[in-house]
Amino acid sequence: MIKKRTLILLAIVFLLVGYFQAANHSKKNTVQNTVQFANTEIEPNDKITLSNLGDIYELTSKNITQITTNTSLIEPITMDKNIAAVYKQNNYSSLIEYDSSGKMIKTLFDGNANKIDNMLWVSDPAIDSTKTKIAYVSDQNRISTNIPDNALFILDLNKNKTTLVASPDHYSGGIAHPVWDPIDQTILLYDYYQYTSSTLEPYSTIMEYDFQTDNSFPLTTDKQNVLQEALSPDGKKILYLQRNSNGLDVSLYYADFSADNGISNTVKLTSGDYAYPEFSNTLDYIYYLSADANQGYNLFKAKIVNNKLTAITPITTGDSLQGNSSYWIDEITQ
Repeated sequence: MIKKRTLILLAIVFLLVGYFQAANHSKKNTVQNTVQFANTEIEPNDKITLSNLGDIYELTSKNITQITTNTSLIEPITMDKNIAAVYKQNNYSSLIEYDSSGKMIKTLFDGNANKIDNMLWVSDPAIDSTKTKIAYVSDQNRISTNIPDNALFILDLNKNKTTLVASPDHYSGGIAHPVWDPIDQTILLYDYYQYTSSTLEPYSTIMEYDFQTDNSFPLTTDKQNVLQEALSPDGKKILYLQRNSNGLDVSLYYADFSADNGISNTVKLTSGDYAYPEFSNTLDYIYYLSADANQGYNLFKAKIVNNKLTAITPITTGDSLQGNSSYWIDEITQ
């Protein structure tokens, strides 16, 4: 959820309100263009669910379906038959479930309250491969803990029960972007924000949480300063972004991954203004958001060949996608 201007102002923003508020209240000046979809370029076994100007769309290589209209939604995920997305307002956000026609089913997390001081934030939902558990980050326990930064929670859809998984340090910037291991559902990755002890510079690391041991440990270091990881469908590869020292852009990295041995054989693919890299269900293909100058983002597809990006193809044009809204990829089974 880090965007270009947030990267520049990150140190100041962290001291004020933490990482989540920074990502949600620091907006890029985008021209609200109408998106155009080149959906025929999507890999045939991928279904992409994304938000454009607050509305949810489902894209396949054959169809473009608009699910909701005028709903102020970002960060969609697909459930068993329905979708869920973050309803974002100025002072709070909620996680809401919709059916395939765009009809609201129920509120999974309600951040609204009668008093502004009691309003809450929810962000970065991610559902496991069984479609029964949603990981998300929120400040929902800040009143009891007096820690305003986002913690990591799991919502069990079958039991309608929420469990705290990991807590941030006080005013550290919090936790973001949980990612389930697609093969081993006892493993969950997330981004953890902190400050260096010597210079108090903000940084983020990829953490691995093991449900069996109830322990978390870092996969990257403060010097790497990485975020927004994604795992391949077989769980053996990882993509992530690393902030560059110029504070203006990031680099996209590709590496091997295992829950036991962590990240290895890392290769830098490219640098620029990127967000939310994701793997396709087609071997060697990936998707990511990319922007030029101070424009909005577009969604691109590329193929990794000999550790380089090739066949780079836009899926959207119009510069209307936002860098604070992820997208979701499902496999279409024949």
